[in-house]
Amino acid sequence: MFNFAFIVPTGIGAAVGGYAGDAGIVVKYLASQADWVLTHPNAVNAAVFYEQPPQVQYLEGAYLDGFFLQEIGFRRVHSQKIGLVIDRRCEAYLPILENVVHATALSTGCPIQGYVLTDEPVSLRFVPTPTGYSGEVDNLETLIAAGQRCLEQGATALAVLTWMDLLAPHQGDDYLQGGGVDPIGTLEALISHALAYELQVPLAHSPVFAPEIISQRLDPRVAAEEIGLSYLPCVLKGLHHAPAIVPYAESQLKREDLHAVLAPWNAVGGIPMLVAAEHGIPLILVKENHSDLAVTAKDLRLDLGLNAEAIWLVENYWEAAGLLMALKQGIDPRVLRRPLPPLFRSLRD
Repeated sequence: MFNFAFIVPTGIGAAVGGYAGDAGIVVKYLASQADWVLTHPNAVNAAVFYEQPPQVQYLEGAYLDGFFLQEIGFRRVHSQKIGLVIDRRCEAYLPILENVVHATALSTGCPIQGYVLTDEPVSLRFVPTPTGYSGEVDNLETLIAAGQRCLEQGATALAVLTWMDLLAPHQGDDYLQGGGVDPIGTLEALISHALAYELQVPLAHSPVFAPEIISQRLDPRVAAEEIGLSYLPCVLKGLHHAPAIVPYAESQLKREDLHAVLAPWNAVGGIPMLVAAEHGIPLILVKENHSDLAVTAKDLRLDLGLNAEAIWLVENYWEAAGLLMALKQGIDPRVLRRPLPPLFRSLRD
């Protein structure tokens, strides 16, 4: 067995994975070496596209954190029954969403249990920050209640849809051209994290916007968001075979079964990366995948101590693939480089 986690924190403008599922092809490329790959919707959701092999486990970010903290675990299942939790503000777009559900279900076979509208419109607002955007949800309980009703009616996984057409004119234009942070990413993560903690089932968030035709040229990493009327298909595809959430003691995979964690080189402050460094799980940091977060292993002094040699800085995902190959074969990656670093040393020093 060979297993790793692929992490790209949400809403930090990561060069790979900070846009419209543009890390999906990287995950697919690296997954060919693995039995389990743990990743999250932000890395692989590309609006109408979701193309991942079965070893990729589609996990909301809160569940990844919980796994690394040994609080929750995963169990593979044959299929999920997907319920849709829909913000009442989206009610006028139900015919469009119905078409999206039918098209996705008929092309993939994913089981759809039905939908529940929230009792009241979800109240969202953006909060600007020095590095991008955050946000607040005033009545999160209306989403939680709708999610609980979906589960009571037989759903085992949830697609959560909220009205996100909140941006001012030209707000987020830099993101569309590949030069900024996804303006809704952090707010989406806040919603999905909160519901994950409360409901403990596979789930992912899909924003809803007024249908619009974009005629300008966009950065290729964003283009997936602008060729359809909905971001829902990738969520339905991802949830179709998402693993069940179980207590950590019942997990098919344990933390000690991980052989590596991959992350952007300057986005190292998240729980998976910190836990990996603490417990000597090889942490592969990719320089080409830079972000606006600017938190490095050196900043956090993770490159010190006995586990420092489990932190690997590589130039790009080509190099990361080679490093994974060495780890899979149980080869010390240091012996593949020149000059050869010192290997014979006293552990008492």
